[in-house]
Amino acid sequence: MSLTEVQHQDAALRRIQLALSRDRVPHAYLFHGPEGVGKEKVARGLAQLLLCSEPTERKQSIDESDVVGLEQVRESCGRCEDCQLVAAETHPDFHLIYRQLHRDHPDADVRKRKGLELGVDVLRHFVIDKVGLTPLRGRAKLFVIRSADDMTVQAQNALLKTLEEPPGTTFIILLVSALDRLLPTTLSRCQLVRFDGLPGAFIRDKLHELRPTLSRERIEWCARCGEGSLGRALEYADDELFELHQRLNESLTRLGDGHSDALVKAWTDEANALGERCRKHEPDITDAEATRRGLATVFQLAAGWYGEVLRNYANNAQFKEAETVAASINRLAEAQRQLDLNANTQLIVETLVGDLAGSAAV
Repeated sequence: MSLTEVQHQDAALRRIQLALSRDRVPHAYLFHGPEGVGKEKVARGLAQLLLCSEPTERKQSIDESDVVGLEQVRESCGRCEDCQLVAAETHPDFHLIYRQLHRDHPDADVRKRKGLELGVDVLRHFVIDKVGLTPLRGRAKLFVIRSADDMTVQAQNALLKTLEEPPGTTFIILLVSALDRLLPTTLSRCQLVRFDGLPGAFIRDKLHELRPTLSRERIEWCARCGEGSLGRALEYADDELFELHQRLNESLTRLGDGHSDALVKAWTDEANALGERCRKHEPDITDAEATRRGLATVFQLAAGWYGEVLRNYANNAQFKEAETVAASINRLAEAQRQLDLNANTQLIVETLVGDLAGSAAV
């Protein structure tokens, strides 16, 4: 993966290339922005470049780079043994860190735990204890911490000294989607690079390229729901959420006709099915957590339907009806907050559907 292959993250790439051109690459980067916009691709590209044994430079015009004084762009060669090893994820000096590494921890007690957070035991064994070791291939050591905002407070505190004073040949890149989940002391020890959402046209083109069997209607819907995230749009496509969206729309239009009990069962069944898909990706999560994630998706899609209805009422100056719909959206948001507080899921759904049905009957 070359840095120049990443699209629509010009500002982030500009900052990185400027640091490279000055030979002042910070030893602790924090890439932040929405999921699925290219943060990990850039991290892998930078890792490959820093480990490449035959890096190249090419001249780039000021108009192309939009940076005054930047005349060279550095790239990995993509051909040397180091580049090939990074691409295959077998380079001994490239370390990708993620929650599920607890399964490979030497301590049996750690392996038995659920990998719902990025804990201190994983950080100590796979990062902190390894940063001081000499690079096996002599150039540098790269640690890319995926979903670093999943680090526990204890893990963040343990990592502080490593972030502040890493060995000269060590580079650490934290990938984050929620900055507010990190301690101020963690943020202060990293150079932050912001990643923006991707253009809708780009997401639609990539969906057509990567999922060629999708209809145009599905592509348009997934791209819109992705809200600038190609990763999220792909998840919507792969999880067949457009079909769920259509089923929810049909059930919500009949909500005021005495179908409340059927809707409670339908939403519960849909949430359980979505939960099973979550468990395939994250087998460590509990059944209850899987169901909660499924319900969160159902609530999100239902809120989207109400949002479309609200826009139609507002555009037609039907303000009384719009006020009722806005109240339903707020009720869905309240149900999501109850989910986050681990309230009883069945009670949440039954109460929510009853309230929505009552509003629909008004």
